Formats: sequence, C-alpha cells, structure tokens
Amino acid sequence: MTGHAGHATPIAFGKRMIGRGFPVVAIAEIGINHEGNVDLCAKMIEDAAKAGADSIKLQTIVADENYAPGTKSHDLFKNAELSREETAKMFAHARLCGVEPFTTCADPETMAFIDSLDPAAHKISSGLLTAEPVIRQAARTGRTILMSTGMADWPVIDRAVGAARAAGALAVGLFQCTSIYPAPDDKLNLAAIPAMQSRYGIVVGFSDHSADIVAAPLAVAAGAAMIEKHFTFDPRRADFDHRLSLDPTRFAEMVRGIRQAELMLGDGEKALSGAEARTAVVMHRYLVARRDLAAGQTLTRADVAIMRVTNGAGALEPWDLDLVLGRRTTRILRRHSPITAGDVI
Repeated sequence: MTGHAGHATPIAFGKRMIGRGFPVVAIAEIGINHEGNVDLCAKMIEDAAKAGADSIKLQTIVADENYAPGTKSHDLFKNAELSREETAKMFAHARLCGVEPFTTCADPETMAFIDSLDPAAHKISSGLLTAEPVIRQAARTGRTILMSTGMADWPVIDRAVGAARAAGALAVGLFQCTSIYPAPDDKLNLAAIPAMQSRYGIVVGFSDHSADIVAAPLAVAAGAAMIEKHFTFDPRRADFDHRLSLDPTRFAEMVRGIRQAELMLGDGEKALSGAEARTAVVMHRYLVARRDLAAGQTLTRADVAIMRVTNGAGALEPWDLDLVLGRRTTRILRRHSPITAGDVI
C-alpha cells in the first residue's frame, strides 16, 4: 500500500512508479555530504541502499555557474564538486546497488549532461522554483520533474507548475518542503500535502528538513507518495547538510516507520479480511428464540431476542427483525437457538 495521492496519475521514476498503488519511495538525499570525495560518495550510496533507500539524490551544482564568488554557497559547493566522470560513475554505482539515481542541477550544460545519464527524474530544488528557464529545460527532456516547494506560496507554485506543463512536461510531482534547517515541528505544514494534491491533481511527497524521524510516517499518512531525507555518516559534522541528516541507522528506522505507516493506512476499501470475517461470525448479534417456540407459532417481539451466539452462521441478522415478526415458525425452536430464513414462513 502507498501514501494516498488522491486521484493523481502515478508518475514514472526510473524503473519505479510513484503514486497511489505503489510503495512510498524513500529518497536518501546525499546532496554534497560526500564533500567532494567520490569514494565516500560511493560508500554512502551503498549504505543508503542497505538502510532501505529506494533512490539516492545528489546535488550537481557547478559553483562558478551558480553562485557569486565570495558567497558561502560558492565556497561550500566549490569544495564539494564531483567531476562529470565521477558523477557518471556514481549513477552507475547506484544502479548496481539497486537504487534509482537523480540529482539537482541548474545550468543548461550541466542539465544536458545529467540528462545523458538517464536520471530517474530531474529535481528542481526550492531555490530553483522561480528559475523558469531551468524548469522549461527539464520539462523538454520528457522526464518526470520533481519540484520542492520550500520558500514558496501558492502563486509561486502555480507559476512553476504552469511553466512545467506549458513546456510539455509529461509528469510533474511536488514536495512539501520547509526551507528552515532544521525545520521545527510547527513549520512542517504536512496538511499542505493533501492541499497540493487537490489543487494540482498531481503526486505529492515530503522533503523532510526536520531533526527527527517522526515526520516522515506522518507525511505518508497525510498522503505523501515519496519521502526525501538528507543522509550522512556523521550528523555532528559542521557545514554542508550534515546536521539535518540521518546516519544509516536512523535512516533505516525512518524507512521502517514509513513502511509501518503504509501497512496501517491500508487501501481505503472497507472489505473484511478472512480473519475479521471469522471474528464477525462470533462477535455479531443474531436473531434467536427468546423462549421455546412451537411449530406454526406466530412470532411477536417477545418471542425474538438479539444475541451473540456460539455459531451464528446462517442466522438472520438484527436488521431482519421486522421481516420476521408476524410470520409463523416452520419447526420447533428451542430457547436461544438461532433463527434462520428457513425457520419462518
């Protein structure tokens, strides 16, 4: 069972699908927590897969193309870049580990390169949600576009979704996201998940910047079909995104919570399982003879009780009471014996 994505059509995500009828996709956001070390990145991918991740996401942001020199972002990303060759190797390595790779990128040349690696989707980060040229380029690839909505209100999201659709995007998904690091509980706004599903009719997930693992299962209950959470080996490290990330053990705990939430949610259909049906036979009330009744006796309310019995199989239900009263018994009925349809005419 999955998180409920309303009536949105499921969308492709590499070899997987995201949406109603499919398991919630757990995304390990490695980002730049590898700090530019490709061997560390490979190990992180392996451990994310072992921890239950369905996908890993990197951040392929060329510092000189995206941030002015002297900014903290320029310094941070400049020290965490993987080469194109290394990035390609990490995509291949992820697939060997059984997880779907994708990444965030922003400049046209980098996106063209990433597209050549056959990513599961193109990710538009919250910081790029107003960058319509980037959204349009991603849309024209024909791949699924996943957009985070941190720092955005309805008009901004409306415009971003509209830009993607106008550029020919075949599949668009959104993440509820709060761009506070870490995000406090009262700012997570998980109710925005069903609100976005209703407004846009598309699959919605949750990009979790909280400091704990409680929000992810709750987001699934709210309808999230995908969960993105930062991943690290050491949440105590300074800079990058380590402090709002989960280590492999905690990530695995989060995934277990997601799967438990899926099991608890069910599919929304009210149909009895075999076990519950067997319980119903024992626990329901049935029409029974309140006292010994002779054959041919006309039944009155004083003759019929509504009781739980040892075995109610074949007995009339309480809602049949008005159909029974005033009719005659076809045989002798002993006190407390269930009344069946064949017992009255």
